[in-house]
Amino acid sequence: MNLQEARRLVAAHIREGVKRPQGFTPVIVDTETHELSWGWVFFYNSKEYLETRDIVQALAGNAPIVVTHDGKVHETGTSKPLEEYLRDIQACMGA
Repeated sequence: MNLQEARRLVAAHIREGVKRPQGFTPVIVDTETHELSWGWVFFYNSKEYLETRDIVQALAGNAPIVVTHDGKVHETGTSKPLEEYLRDIQACMGA
C-alpha cells in the first residue's frame, strides 16, 4: 500500500467528485494529508467550500479518514481529539 493507493480508497469511500443531492461535492484536501509510520490520515471538505471559502459551503461532521498500510479504511469521529482515534486504531493493529 502506498499513498496513491490509500488516496484511491478514501476517494471511493467518500465518493470524491460526485455531487450529492444536498448540493455539495466531497473532495480530499491533499495538502492536509498526514503520513504516519503505519498509514495516512486524509481530510476532506466540499469542493464548493474550498473554491469560495464561504463557511456556509463547508461540510460539518466530516471526520478524518485513516488508511493503514494493510489497506483498511478507518473512519474517525468528531467527539474526541484526532490523536485519541489514531491511538485506538494503532492499538487495534497491535503496533
